[in-house]
Amino acid sequence: PDQQISLTDPDSRSMATSGRGSGVVGYNVQVAVDTEHHLIVAHEVTNSGSDRAQLANMAKQAKAVLKTETLEAVADRGYFNSPEILACHEAGITVTLPKPLTSGAKADGRFGKQDFAYLPEEDAYRCPAGERLPYRYTSEEDGKMLRRYWTTACQNCALKSQCTTGPERRIARWEHE
Repeated sequence: PDQQISLTDPDSRSMATSGRGSGVVGYNVQVAVDTEHHLIVAHEVTNSGSDRAQLANMAKQAKAVLKTETLEAVADRGYFNSPEILACHEAGITVTLPKPLTSGAKADGRFGKQDFAYLPEEDAYRCPAGERLPYRYTSEEDGKMLRRYWTTACQNCALKSQCTTGPERRIARWEHE
């Protein structure tokens, strides 16, 4: 890439108010820093309490200021939001950030989605036991088209208790994932 930036939220503050209709008043500062020169190239103050919807906006601002064709943005997992990452990709911005670990299965000690290998040439997944989970159908959920995969081999699998509590393990994959 021509340039690389780092997105940070250096200072977020909130102040409680009292009285009728009380709530929380706060701000969230977003900063894009040129990683080569360590200079702030874009900044913004929002009243959003989360960084999840800030990635594309800040990366696009930085790209415009730097007047570059391509840009690499590095951020922490607090910025992870699939539509924001897609918007960056469509704007010529490569994003590097870790995906939050939100798997209920993983939290319960079972295999998480990251333990399944995606096989792009087959459009299927391979489970830790070596079985293929072929594509079955696509459905829409929260405005996203999700591709669904599963196998019927789970009933006789020695690893089933480490994988799923249901009749079979199912994997959902966003069409842009």
